[in-house]
Amino acid sequence: MEIAKVVSDAFEFIFTLQFWRMAVLWTISLIFSHLKLFSKTFLSPKSKFSPKIRSFTSSSMAMPLCIITGATSGLGAAAAHALSNEGFFVVIVGRSSEGLSKVISNVKSRNNDACVKAFQVDLSSFKSIVKFKTSLEQWLLDSNMHCSVQLLINNAGILATSCRLTSEGYDQ
Repeated sequence: MEIAKVVSDAFEFIFTLQFWRMAVLWTISLIFSHLKLFSKTFLSPKSKFSPKIRSFTSSSMAMPLCIITGATSGLGAAAAHALSNEGFFVVIVGRSSEGLSKVISNVKSRNNDACVKAFQVDLSSFKSIVKFKTSLEQWLLDSNMHCSVQLLINNAGILATSCRLTSEGYDQ
């Protein structure tokens, strides 16, 4: 009797909307996604890499703008290299003017056409952040660039092992 009840419940479930949605539509969707990926990867005549943004733009005014905080080393510096190669006008932000200069020279040595600008900013200081905002806006106006930012990478950070206060009295 127990087996008959289980079999009956199984057949009832087979005829429910949830079963058909899960078993059939999800499967079809998964197969369709894989076929689409396969066709774009192997059957498309296009390059497997995305086109460079630079090929679509002719002046720095039309280049997309990217701001990267914490760009003096590590992931931030690597992102600056990669995005400058993709045709972005890269604005790097960091605490160390020496580190910023090194990143700019490294980016320029690998890509002569790279457009990179550096701003020294201490992100633990509101005063420094406001000064950066004003300086960036002024630089964009002076450079005749559009004031919109297409990509922002917030990469700056510290490993705070103890409670430290900023000069303004906030927890760092």
